[in-house]
Amino acid sequence: MQLLDPATRVLRTFEGKALDRLPVFDIIHNVEFIERVTGAQVTPANAEDLVCQAVRQNLDLVRHFCIPDDLETRVETDEDGFQYRVEWWTKETLYRPLHSLDDVVERVKRDIEAIYRCIDQQKFCHQAREQLMLLGERYDYPEEVNRAFERFVRKMDGTMMIAPETVPGLYTAANRFGFEWFVYLYHDYPEMALEYYDALVDHELFRIDSFGPTGLSKVALISETTASNAGLMWSPQFIRDVIYPRVKKCIDRWKQYEYYVILHSDGNKWPLIQDFIDMGADSINPCEPLATMEVKRFRREYPQTVIGSMIDCQDLLAFGTPDEVRRKTLEAIEDSGGARTLIGSTSEIHPEIKVENALAMYDIARNYWL
Repeated sequence: MQLLDPATRVLRTFEGKALDRLPVFDIIHNVEFIERVTGAQVTPANAEDLVCQAVRQNLDLVRHFCIPDDLETRVETDEDGFQYRVEWWTKETLYRPLHSLDDVVERVKRDIEAIYRCIDQQKFCHQAREQLMLLGERYDYPEEVNRAFERFVRKMDGTMMIAPETVPGLYTAANRFGFEWFVYLYHDYPEMALEYYDALVDHELFRIDSFGPTGLSKVALISETTASNAGLMWSPQFIRDVIYPRVKKCIDRWKQYEYYVILHSDGNKWPLIQDFIDMGADSINPCEPLATMEVKRFRREYPQTVIGSMIDCQDLLAFGTPDEVRRKTLEAIEDSGGARTLIGSTSEIHPEIKVENALAMYDIARNYWL
């Protein structure tokens, strides 16, 4: 078969059409890897160019990524008193100025007001951001995100980039307030918790509307927290009555702009997959071996749905050998049936992953011709 370009390869995967090989899909957050494949040392001046070059050389489809233009770890405190440890590729909450449920209630009220005030002003709201260093977190206005996205795409010269990630609410709420405080809020003040959830969803719909018409991508990703490796994190009723309607709003909005939608949810989500597909998800991601998400079973039960991100980055890519990585990557490709599959790590090429292991995975994926 004639060699396909990356964008065509990705779109034909979603369309179920013949391929030359399976597309490679990942995030590259590893400076040593970037320097190895580009042959240049990362500096603040060249970091963006080198990241885009590394992506262009290795991936057909890339999720959000960060630029290593400041490698110093720092602590930041935001306008509301939340404190974060910030690394170039991720962010961790160190302190929340919350000492009682009353504090949570008052903060939620202020967050809801801030979110709708920003939507009215056509700007992004700090209080509704994920605070994990996703693409666009540093920008205040849609035009800034769209310009940066267009610049990255131009520098990647063919690799397709997923639209700015949609996070409907629970990830954001749990990261901002802590999982326990959000659960207490929902138990004691369910109407307020749902009003907050809806405000976060409305902020995401605003973000979708800000990017959707640009035509800079054809693939979107919606990320929501539903499961751990052991099973579902919420009751089936809560998932059905609370999570599903809000996730579907976001899927439907992306579909209005004719995007393919990847539903990203960590953990053992077998009980939810058919529901997500029925809502309109075109792909389920990630397929984590540590959560018993097996490629062979997925392909057998959902032959028409794209599966993605199945090479374990927690243990295998971080601590395994290149031969083990090659074997697991080859196994995933063969178990996929050679169709409707995006090959890549279960999350990202993070700083603890061995460069040789990442290269081994990409080498097998890019050289297995169908």
